[in-house]
Amino acid sequence: MIAYYERDGAQPPGATLVELGKALRVSADELLGVKPVREMLPPKTARLLKRLRRVEELPPADQRAVLKLVDAMLETRRRSTPPPRRRRAS
Repeated sequence: MIAYYERDGAQPPGATLVELGKALRVSADELLGVKPVREMLPPKTARLLKRLRRVEELPPADQRAVLKLVDAMLETRRRSTPPPRRRRAS
């Protein structure tokens, strides 16, 4: 199997690609570089990124408004969350 990768331009047999794709949870097209590799994200993260991509389609003024809202919420959360306790050196 390694011999396929040591030779320039050589490709592993098709059946091997299918098994390798299953093991890595990617398609044969992704292995061959035909399609970009999908990121495996947790569902919550994927939904958040999808919404952020939609924000990119908004006019610049609306994008700034969304970012100001997010920044304000993060700052409020930061202020209301107590700082982590430091451990004493033993």
